[in-house]
Amino acid sequence: FVGRIQPLKAPDVLLRAAAELLRRDPGLRARLVVLVAGGPSGSGLAEPRALQELGAALGLDDVLRFLPPQGGNDLVQVYRAADVVAVPSHNESFGLVAMEAQACATPVVAAAVGGLPVAVSDGGSGLLVDGHDPARWADALAAVALDRIRRERFSAGAVAHARRFSWDRTTDALLATYAEAGEEFTRRAGAALAGLGGISGVRER
Repeated sequence: FVGRIQPLKAPDVLLRAAAELLRRDPGLRARLVVLVAGGPSGSGLAEPRALQELGAALGLDDVLRFLPPQGGNDLVQVYRAADVVAVPSHNESFGLVAMEAQACATPVVAAAVGGLPVAVSDGGSGLLVDGHDPARWADALAAVALDRIRRERFSAGAVAHARRFSWDRTTDALLATYAEAGEEFTRRAGAALAGLGGISGVRER
């Protein structure tokens, strides 16, 4: 998990899913690392150690690691070190973390909310999960992290998908949208003026 530690981002879903994975297969404990990179923010500031306390309550102390917010090359290394990045947010306008992870060739398991279905190619660069049930998240995380062949396929798909969202392409798409809007405005304005010209009974002053 990379991001602000607050209820909206739902990092607790990742912890609960990890606990479910260990319940299903205790042998995973020897090789599972749950990494949370970020710091409390917004409503999360009210209980800054809530996630650590949840991890302890779930019995994850030995597999749970926390890092402060990362940037630049350090953040790239975090993404590249992960087998999968979880984005379990309750809402996202787009999902920059998902896109950054994919650009680093790391598959993403994300909640099917907000802009995440656009940011993540379901079945191509990762998986989308309906809802926040820990069992369903455990299924999705296991399907990516524990299946090497699928993970490698998603990794290649992640890079290809991320390339579609370069700044150049985003700028070109924005300019094209403005051009289309301008043309449509001109067309409608012309039609409206033509309609006024045909109204009978208009008196000239």
